[in-house]
Amino acid sequence: MTIVHPSQPVNGLNPEDVFYAVDDLGTQTGYGFILYQYQPGLYPDCPVNLYFSLDGDPASRYLLFGALVARARILQNVNPTLRARLYTGISPADTQLRDFYLHNGFDCDETDNILQLAMPFGEGRIPMSCTVAPTPLHTPDEQNGLLYRLQMNEITFVDLNYLQSLMRMPHFMTLGLYRNAVLIGEVIMAGQGIDCELVAIYIEPGSRNQGMGRALLHRMMAIMAAEGVTRVTTRIMTRSQPQQRLMNDFGASVLGVNMIFPGMYLN
Repeated sequence: MTIVHPSQPVNGLNPEDVFYAVDDLGTQTGYGFILYQYQPGLYPDCPVNLYFSLDGDPASRYLLFGALVARARILQNVNPTLRARLYTGISPADTQLRDFYLHNGFDCDETDNILQLAMPFGEGRIPMSCTVAPTPLHTPDEQNGLLYRLQMNEITFVDLNYLQSLMRMPHFMTLGLYRNAVLIGEVIMAGQGIDCELVAIYIEPGSRNQGMGRALLHRMMAIMAAEGVTRVTTRIMTRSQPQQRLMNDFGASVLGVNMIFPGMYLN
């Protein structure tokens, strides 16, 4: 059995970041890839996060794992002064894979948690020189503009199809926060009935750590409460200190674990 790379990019990934396990007969028995992510806003203490995925039979799994770790070391050395973490995702119910990663020196402390936020009282106070207004999303350019701003602020899971599905829900709003008429943050919420989800929130880097996110989310939740929403849920990565701090501001309680992220620090 051996590891080979494709001859051309796969789903936007460079060939050297994609791995195939092939047996002696030339049959593919496993597949893996690695993705370099620079996320200083989400993880200020560890801005480089190398996500990998692998799939295959047990023999292929060990071979692919070794190749992916080796590739991660090379990618980490692109910016050796930045702290880096290698990680993947598994179901909380997959004890076999959990044991595999623990055996190979990973920790399983990071999770993707589902939280419920306590509904705040009143409309909240918007910081001085700031205003809020719904983000217009009537045209393709406006929708793509929002997606671009989300991506620039490390929110990559919202694509056009997902955004448009959210826009069709009974409760939907993207609320922008402006300081001196300049957009510095946005929050997206969507839901139906008494339930709503905090889908995404960002504040531009130059305006963070000033209570802007808390003020914006408070006002958005007040707007949704006026529409009859009494239950707001969201998902956060437990390793993200900014996400944890914001959720603590709203007395969030854990409803469950959606995903476990086995990982290891590379430096």
